[in-house]
Amino acid sequence: MTDPYKYKSISLKYQTMAKVKHLSETLKPGHILSNAKTVEKLITDSFERQNEGTIHDTKRHCKA
Repeated sequence: MTDPYKYKSISLKYQTMAKVKHLSETLKPGHILSNAKTVEKLITDSFERQNEGTIHDTKRHCKA
């Protein structure tokens, strides 16, 4: 049984789900991701890009 404290669900429009389905087949060539894993990967990648920019900006503004 799934642990209700580890997972949440979301509702998406049918058009959005069609896009998720397409992305699930194209994000990782040679693999088909589940809808949940596709959304998780997109969010994780987005946060990583944001953090890279923040770290880069912090280093640029530091004085040596």
